[in-house]
Amino acid sequence: MRVLALDFDGVLCDSIRETFATALRTYADLVPDSRLIARVDARLGSWPWTKTQIDTEPDFLRFAQLVPLGNRAEDFGVALLSMDLELQLGDQESYDSFYRSLEPDWLARFHGRFYESRSTLRTAAREAWLALHTDYPLFTALLHEIDGEITLAVATAKDDESLGLLLGRFGLSALFPPELRLDKETGIQKTEHLSRLSERLRIPFTDITFVDDKVNHLAKVAGLGVRPVLAGWGHNTAREHAAARALGFSVANLDDAKSVLLPLAER
Repeated sequence: MRVLALDFDGVLCDSIRETFATALRTYADLVPDSRLIARVDARLGSWPWTKTQIDTEPDFLRFAQLVPLGNRAEDFGVALLSMDLELQLGDQESYDSFYRSLEPDWLARFHGRFYESRSTLRTAAREAWLALHTDYPLFTALLHEIDGEITLAVATAKDDESLGLLLGRFGLSALFPPELRLDKETGIQKTEHLSRLSERLRIPFTDITFVDDKVNHLAKVAGLGVRPVLAGWGHNTAREHAAARALGFSVANLDDAKSVLLPLAER
């Protein structure tokens, strides 16, 4: 059995706008006197926001450039705090150094509060919340095409309720049965998700191809023996593409995804 395991955000779903909205609300709760929050709120107003509003928000563009350097929900707070302090974190080393300088308790509080904020926004205006997410139509179509050729699974830090809603919105629910949806409750690291997947399907790691939009995730799981692939259409830049290739990882783009993810020998 060959398995294609997919991260959700940045691979199946373009969720960067919703992530920005949720991270802002979380950060506002923890840093109420933030100058960043004051200027963004002055421009965007109260929730709900539209994709067009967020796309024209200057601080959103800065946030999007920092997201690939993080790993988990607390990293969204790290990104916003660095913006609030007007720091320039242009590479992984500078980002990681700033992350290590922060209090673990603050990071943990941001992580927990982030999912509470998401639930609040989703409940207050569900359609507006859903509208901030889009799929990648070419990739969605490819998944329908290869369904049956390879087993599909999701390995994500997304909460189960959001994951289910969005898979349904994109017409992907049937491709990912509940037992192959490994969400944030599975563990902290993607190594835990893939270990659980290997156990659940009783397959070796070498039978798993894992696609993520973050190089740091792929670097961690590569040691398991899975085949790591960077999603070139996700929340990353040429900086991450070069880093992935330097580590020997394949980079898939929407126009060559099938040939990269399902090499001839596996078809």
